[in-house]
Amino acid sequence: MLVIPLLRSSLGAADAPPPESAKSPPGPVFTRAEMETDLEHLTVRLKRAWAYADDKRSWLGVDIDALHAAARRELEDVHDAEGFYFLVEKYIGGLMDGHAGVRPGHPSPGISTPMRWPFVVTRLDGRFYIKALEGALAPLRPGDELLSVNGVSLGDRFETALARSTGSTPAGREYRALDTLRHGAEKQLRLQAARAGGLTFTCELPALPREAPPGAAEEPIRWKKLEGNVGYLRLPSFAPDPKILEEGGRTPAALQAALEPKKTALRKAFADLMDTPALILDLRGNGGGSDALGHCLAHFLCDTAAHPVYYALATRVSEDLRALPEFAAETNLPASLGSRRSPIRLLPEKGVQRYPGRLAVLMDEGCFSACDCFLNYLSVAAPKTLFVGRPNGAGAGAPRPVVTLPHTRMVITFCVMQVWNLHDQLIESRPLKPSVPVRWTLADLLRGRDPDLETARRHLGRQPD
Repeated sequence: MLVIPLLRSSLGAADAPPPESAKSPPGPVFTRAEMETDLEHLTVRLKRAWAYADDKRSWLGVDIDALHAAARRELEDVHDAEGFYFLVEKYIGGLMDGHAGVRPGHPSPGISTPMRWPFVVTRLDGRFYIKALEGALAPLRPGDELLSVNGVSLGDRFETALARSTGSTPAGREYRALDTLRHGAEKQLRLQAARAGGLTFTCELPALPREAPPGAAEEPIRWKKLEGNVGYLRLPSFAPDPKILEEGGRTPAALQAALEPKKTALRKAFADLMDTPALILDLRGNGGGSDALGHCLAHFLCDTAAHPVYYALATRVSEDLRALPEFAAETNLPASLGSRRSPIRLLPEKGVQRYPGRLAVLMDEGCFSACDCFLNYLSVAAPKTLFVGRPNGAGAGAPRPVVTLPHTRMVITFCVMQVWNLHDQLIESRPLKPSVPVRWTLADLLRGRDPDLETARRHLGRQPD
């Protein structure tokens, strides 16, 4: 059976518009007949090549025909390429495949999102609050309720973002939407906000460039010893170093080289924390990357000799998949999703000593892809692990740019493979339930508390059974 390894990277989710599109001329205009043809082209191939077409229908009620029909009805209000792009985004969002995405076929200024808000927004009980600020942004504070931006209510902005966002669970999709609404073309922000106690105020702030400045690094791996000699390890991503990966030609050897900086950091972290009686592993917001780093981490935390298989794969083989260059040689494969699954064993790792203490993992809806695969493995291979927070994003598959629409030239990405955990269950759209659920409150924001971390420390401080 054909196996598509996720080890190189399983982070290739929704395709973002190219940043240079902000300087591009207006996009082309397509006839209704051309757009209808593109929708039909997409629907046929989704049914034929999408690995989760049958499962999503039975598990979540995703109806491809109904999504197609809704998109056709909305063509009445579409008059240009930008409008059709947003319509297709909404169609793809309805699939509930967090790895799915749409890449525009033509440059268009209306699609560009070169700016971002200089603060993070969270949603509590249907209201929107400032969770964190990038620098000093007086008079804003964490815990302020955000009512509108440039005259548009946060509720309206959120609903628009939600309709166009992908996610493998409803909560995961909402998590993505909160990030999506922060990005756009607006360079100046006029905010209406309310402070606890009733004060309503207006302020203006400049937006920041969405792209990080040259040389900026992602959030690093961090570790320390907390009070009580409890270890804390923050791993924000499983992604390889993109520069090393590209310079090496994206080969398996290049992947290992690109992961080595993070592996080195993990070895140093565990060496420093090995004498702690308990460890808190913070994976919140970890959107995935390469499963190979998950393998490395598993060796530090699990009895990998007793559990040598990481997960099992089953690939949806179709004529559309075989049309991709990397599968062009697979001409004799049956065009079906066979019942046989291929087990994927953990890669060996040298110089790893297993951590002997108790373990708590902080998780939330932002945990996705390779992070989901690791969490599922950990739940079996280290069953005494305490999972704290909220259910994960539950997305697992091999996203590939399978479809190019004939007229608009949009490229559609979706999963072509299913991933099964060691419980013989699909990982996709099946979030893990935390051992200790935690719900953030407005009081947490106002007082600068981290209830996930506090809860984990409190539980680890108790005597083990």
